[in-house]
Amino acid sequence: MCLPGGDRPAPRVIEIGDFAYIALAYPQNATIIWTAEESHGPPAPANLREFGLTEMWRLMQAAHAGKIDLIVLHVDRNPPWHWRHLRCLLHRPFRPWQRLLRMFGTFVVRLLPKKIPLFVIDTDDMRTIARHSTYLLDRCTYYFKRELPVDRWQVFQQTAHPEMPSTRFRRRARNRARIAKLRPWSIGFRTESRPLPPAEFPDKTIDLLAAVSVNSSTVRMEGIAELRALSARRPGIMIVDRRLPLDEYLRMMSQSWLTWSPEGFGWDCIRHYEAAVCQSVPVINRSTIIRYRPFIEGTHALHYDPDVPGGLTGVIERALADLPRLRAMAIAAREHVARFHLMPWSYADALLSYLSGEQPPGGLDLMA
Repeated sequence: MCLPGGDRPAPRVIEIGDFAYIALAYPQNATIIWTAEESHGPPAPANLREFGLTEMWRLMQAAHAGKIDLIVLHVDRNPPWHWRHLRCLLHRPFRPWQRLLRMFGTFVVRLLPKKIPLFVIDTDDMRTIARHSTYLLDRCTYYFKRELPVDRWQVFQQTAHPEMPSTRFRRRARNRARIAKLRPWSIGFRTESRPLPPAEFPDKTIDLLAAVSVNSSTVRMEGIAELRALSARRPGIMIVDRRLPLDEYLRMMSQSWLTWSPEGFGWDCIRHYEAAVCQSVPVINRSTIIRYRPFIEGTHALHYDPDVPGGLTGVIERALADLPRLRAMAIAAREHVARFHLMPWSYADALLSYLSGEQPPGGLDLMA
């Protein structure tokens, strides 16, 4: 393994938390230090080690010996002492001490040399940075956040600041340095390998597929009412009110020219990327966050204004009037995901590019 775009030796990487990018894509040069509950899914990879006192000692030895080139930390919205985590202490098999130590594994970065680059990954639905994670903005090199508000200062709302961050708070050099480290991230499309397998353009029998839970946002509640009115006069609009098996859901998506993909708990939704991989153009409400490698309006996706009456209907009807354009957009959207949003592959390469300095900074120079 070498760094993307070059022939330099691969860095030695430690990923800490409940997920991994580099350690899954390049296991020969990266290790996962697991800090979450036990997984009941597929067998754990060979490079996964559970956090504990022994693992903490090994990690500190390697760090002080200069054997770690990058630490990637996956944060949780809740601190280890939150009841959602503490309840796992009573799970079977009964190992409360071992589980308690593991939950505090993300805090081990406080004990590691600050000269080691630290990348923090926050893929939570929340648009704020939890109070217990604020210290990471002082320690990290970059803080990658999925739901990053357009006004980055709002990540501190009612966490590091008791209200909306004030002008005085925003003027402080320490806080401006924190903001400059923030970078957008995305949820992506998970695959077992890359690249995506070749796919012919599917036959389309559905104009638009709407298969979402409407209770997670008012954008969905308002949009589904508009789609029901549209479906009364346009039979190609398919609204699914039940939960579909994944294979059926993806098959129906591939048969649809358009897929309605409004924001739920967060704006960045896995449905955006599922639709694109199935060569169905996602129809998304206007972004309320800073996006990572975004779908471009009219090239990869269609966007609408949920606060404009009839806005969703107008976007759909105009799009369906030009099917050759939709075909080109669907193909371009799949290629965009294949290049930038395959998980863990694309994200592993992006992180390594940031480490090597090849990735454009994309931040704010607030210290000028």
